[in-house]
Amino acid sequence: MNTLVNKSLFPFSFIVITLGLTSTAYTQKDQTNQHDQEVADMVFKIKTSVDSNYVYPYENSKFVPPAGKTLLVMGQTVERINEYKKAFPKQPNPGGWSAYWAVTEFTGVKEKHTNSTGTSQNHQMLVDTFPNAVLHSAMWMVGKWNVTQNTILGINDKVIKRYAKWIKKVKRPVYLRIGYEFDGPHNVLEPDAYVKAYRHIVDILRAEGVDNVAYVWHSYASMPYKNYPVSDWYPGDDYVDWVGISIFGHAYAEAGIGKEGITVLDFAKAHKKPVMISEANPIFGVDKNNPKVWDDWFVNFFSLVYHKNIKAVCFINEDWTSTNIEGISHWKDARLYNNELVSKAWFKETGKDKYLKASDDLFEQLGYE
Repeated sequence: MNTLVNKSLFPFSFIVITLGLTSTAYTQKDQTNQHDQEVADMVFKIKTSVDSNYVYPYENSKFVPPAGKTLLVMGQTVERINEYKKAFPKQPNPGGWSAYWAVTEFTGVKEKHTNSTGTSQNHQMLVDTFPNAVLHSAMWMVGKWNVTQNTILGINDKVIKRYAKWIKKVKRPVYLRIGYEFDGPHNVLEPDAYVKAYRHIVDILRAEGVDNVAYVWHSYASMPYKNYPVSDWYPGDDYVDWVGISIFGHAYAEAGIGKEGITVLDFAKAHKKPVMISEANPIFGVDKNNPKVWDDWFVNFFSLVYHKNIKAVCFINEDWTSTNIEGISHWKDARLYNNELVSKAWFKETGKDKYLKASDDLFEQLGYE
């Protein structure tokens, strides 16, 4: 009797279980479709129109992406780069990676260097790990502690020559930011001293036979030190391949940039130099459960890239609360992988052919042989 009952109930139970699994599958599929649509809607908010005034021929410039293309770079420490790769193992590598060093010492270039905050720099690691990517190298140089003056006097020549010897061996395009954010009040760089030091560094690198470096003149793109005009810091067309800007709090405004930044962009246009966003991050944080930062910052940021024909962008994937950097204690954790929707929208946008990523023909596209 029990056997008969069990047999008679079996088909019904199977149907119920099957319907339950089917219902769950449809629910998951619906959720995935809804999620994908939400990401598509986020990316759709980006304004992709290009201001023709910022489409102009470039002169005395190196390693510029083809028309309509933008080089994608990520940074900026060994730890954050490793985190990024672990968080997004299936995503394509960006076209380049950032690293930092100082004109005063040859650390963080050939070997790993860990600073007081516990984060590290290692140019060689990036070269060894990512063979099809460019190097975005930032040289620290400030007006304090006689750094600039010692550079002018030749005291740091040995360091610069060691860098020259090393950089020639990496066999790839290198974008070198000399004294990055030169006009930022935090760097206290006097224009005349900066220009002399910048030219001295470039002259040494050229004399050492370095030909795989594009020299980037990187402005803070905010209120300048002592209100000097940006032109006062300019080393000259023969010494500059690219003009760089920083985009941090700027992009919370709809224009994505302030009036000081526009001044720099117009200066680059007047001198026929391509522009890169050398450092960028939504400094007020990427929250885990709130994708609102996409509308508040990312939409404005990407719209700026299109509208002003920006030829390279570098996103800093950083938790600023852990950096202990003076003057930015109010900055927050703004790593992409904090928020799934934001990161998916990021990769949907940067996955477009517009953005140059690591590939076998990347260097060729940049004009490097």
